[in-house]
Amino acid sequence: MDIVLTFTGSSCDLALHPVSSRTAENIRTNGRKIYSQKYMNWWRRGNTRNFGMRIDAATTVQLTVDGQPVPFDTKALMATGTTLNPELFLGSRARFMAVMGFTDERCTYRWVWRNVDSFDANAFAARVLDLSPCLAEGFSALSDVTYAGRAADEFNWSNPSGFTLIDPVVVDLDRVRLEERVA
Repeated sequence: MDIVLTFTGSSCDLALHPVSSRTAENIRTNGRKIYSQKYMNWWRRGNTRNFGMRIDAATTVQLTVDGQPVPFDTKALMATGTTLNPELFLGSRARFMAVMGFTDERCTYRWVWRNVDSFDANAFAARVLDLSPCLAEGFSALSDVTYAGRAADEFNWSNPSGFTLIDPVVVDLDRVRLEERVA
């Protein structure tokens, strides 16, 4: 049987850059102008990008098994997921982190698993990017979905509608580390 899971909502592409005190001040001073100070999309370079689908009230989800609609519990999926968070930076010596990118591009994510022997709605697992410690409480995004431990045979990202770059955010990692220790 074939299983198709489709999410339509707001995707985000956020880069988390460790920055010096000087660069942090430059970002605070220049705000959105910082994006135009270098070549186009420079903020996306390196391995600091995080891409995912924000799950909120405007997100629609459709699950089909062999073409037939099946009810799907998005909250259960998000609750069982592996959470990815900026531990890389919290465990580093970096003092500041800049968060740049966008959080509002309407698009569709579609995962397809082919030739599945049996269906179990509880066999889905998610990879979730949690940026709550750095941005806003509850700021998380669905990064990937597996079924019975298996990656999708196909993943499609489609129908992008354009986006607006966020005001860059400078995060004081020492403050976040302290809050994490207290919690």
